[in-house]
Amino acid sequence: MAAKLNPPAQRRKEEPHVGIFWVIRGEPLIDSTPLSRAEPYGDHLTHLHGHDKGWERFQRNGIAPIDAEYEQLPRGRVMFDTKKCQFRLLADRCILKRKDLVAKIKKEMRLPRNTKVGGDNHYRCFDCLREGLAE
Repeated sequence: MAAKLNPPAQRRKEEPHVGIFWVIRGEPLIDSTPLSRAEPYGDHLTHLHGHDKGWERFQRNGIAPIDAEYEQLPRGRVMFDTKKCQFRLLADRCILKRKDLVAKIKKEMRLPRNTKVGGDNHYRCFDCLREGLAE
């Protein structure tokens, strides 16, 4: 009998993920789902949880600062566009200006090189809002 080369759990670990993330003290905090388990949302596949629920869970577990709101810190999202067959990483400008940080997020989420990276006015931390910065 031939052994399975990639058991299901191992495949999920290796496959690209969709999800949400923040940057806390210069490091990404990621909540993600393997693409094979992503949920449909319009023309996209996306992570089950939104930033608000993910943040609450991270706070309960002592991972996220208890004295900060989920939209206060730089954040973003990765989703898969089913029409274009392409991953999209949308993030706060504070994240996008740091290419090393974007690369780290892409690596941790196992995203392909052709992932489209960009800003979105929805993802603006309090610092960017104070400074009036957009995409």
